[in-house]
Amino acid sequence: MRVGSFEMSRPDTPDDLKSLGERLDRARRDRTGPAAGDGKSDGAFRSALGLGFRIGLELVVAVVVGLGIGWAIDRVLGTKPWVMILFLFLGFAAGLLNVFRAVRGLGMEFGYRTPPQGDRAPADEEEEE
Repeated sequence: MRVGSFEMSRPDTPDDLKSLGERLDRARRDRTGPAAGDGKSDGAFRSALGLGFRIGLELVVAVVVGLGIGWAIDRVLGTKPWVMILFLFLGFAAGLLNVFRAVRGLGMEFGYRTPPQGDRAPADEEEEE
């Protein structure tokens, strides 16, 4: 087959694909380290990436919701732009609180605290002595 001034020959497709498959298999076997996809570091990377996306999304959504509520109240009451500005700051504060909870691992429960991990005995054991 002739295209322009170049002559193209038809390669033997099955052999080329077989050769490519063998080279890919060899390259996969020779890989080492975190890029090898061994599964050890993939889970940690995906977990960190998921947490990062969650933090960013929670912050943005809280600000957008605050702006939306403020805009709606301003429209009804005719107080443009004061309530919207107030709810912008409230949305930002709520977003930061959500980010703080996500980072600390406190979940969605308001006021939830993990027990102290000091060397003190629990309150029940102190009363019995």
